[in-house]
Amino acid sequence: MIELGAVEIDKIIVHRVGNKNLETGNFLSESCLVVEEEIHRSLCQYFFKPFLKATETYQFKHTVDLAYHPVKGLAENILANEDTFEESSQKLVEHLYDQSSHPHIKTGDVFVVLFHDLLLNERLRKGVGIFKSENKESFLKLIENDKNLALNQLEGISLNKLDKGCIILDTDEEPRFQILSIDQNSYDAEYWKDDFLGIDFVEDKHFSTKNYLDLCKGFAEEVIKPHATKKAEVDFLNASVKFFNENEKLENHNFQDQVFENVEQKEAFVDYQRHFEAEREIKFEDAFDISKPILQKEKRKIKNYIKLDTNIQIKLDFNNPESSQHFIEEGFDDERGMRFYKVYFNKEMP
Repeated sequence: MIELGAVEIDKIIVHRVGNKNLETGNFLSESCLVVEEEIHRSLCQYFFKPFLKATETYQFKHTVDLAYHPVKGLAENILANEDTFEESSQKLVEHLYDQSSHPHIKTGDVFVVLFHDLLLNERLRKGVGIFKSENKESFLKLIENDKNLALNQLEGISLNKLDKGCIILDTDEEPRFQILSIDQNSYDAEYWKDDFLGIDFVEDKHFSTKNYLDLCKGFAEEVIKPHATKKAEVDFLNASVKFFNENEKLENHNFQDQVFENVEQKEAFVDYQRHFEAEREIKFEDAFDISKPILQKEKRKIKNYIKLDTNIQIKLDFNNPESSQHFIEEGFDDERGMRFYKVYFNKEMP
């Protein structure tokens, strides 16, 4: 997690990147912006505030050797010699342009920033930021003349939403750079993260927690759902989330013992995990620390309700998955020719 209290921008330059496929060119500035103190603070919030909730950490990757990585090399140039800032920022935009080969990729304004004193893990860091604004917003400006106020409609960058961005933090360690990235537009995610930045997850507790939850969601969808009711699928997901909620560390055998009721289910899960790891080219440790921020983020993506074709929904509780086992019965009504859920309760809650 980062903190912004002390962060300062040393240099900032803005360019405009086009779309290579549509043959719209770039506009490359030659010199840095000069900004007043009030605008400086606004820009700090605009650039860095979206990363306050970023949990996944990335590192540079390259198919051959990191010595050939364009973004890494240009970031190193800027940090080693600030005199290269303008030229290196132009090359970053040219590299971004070269990746803009799909007609749906939007043109935009690209801010390149050199900054210092961004707090990460209780240490002040320096680094390079690359931020892309793709969408303009309309606003009204009041114009005063001798007798009246008039309105003029203008377009500009909204300080409330950053479309794409990354901060490349110098750690003074190996690997040297720790990277955070955000992208508000999912339709071109590969273009920003993979093609332009060339980054991949750092395999830490955030990485392991997210992937293990993905493993659970995949098992529920692909193994439980085809052979059981929606209730069984939701029960498994709720039991999984409860385990993550109640434990600081996940150990494979403890998770399986608490979540699964019989040996056949455990064996099916172990087999599915083997295929999951092979497909994603990862390998879970036998035990890893659970990332609570990732858990809270991923819980919002899990559907913990049963939706019926009679326009009725039954929502189950992440914190008390055993309730559905004790107070919900499944059955079939021969007279109506319909399946049913019977729900037991003492009183309705406000």
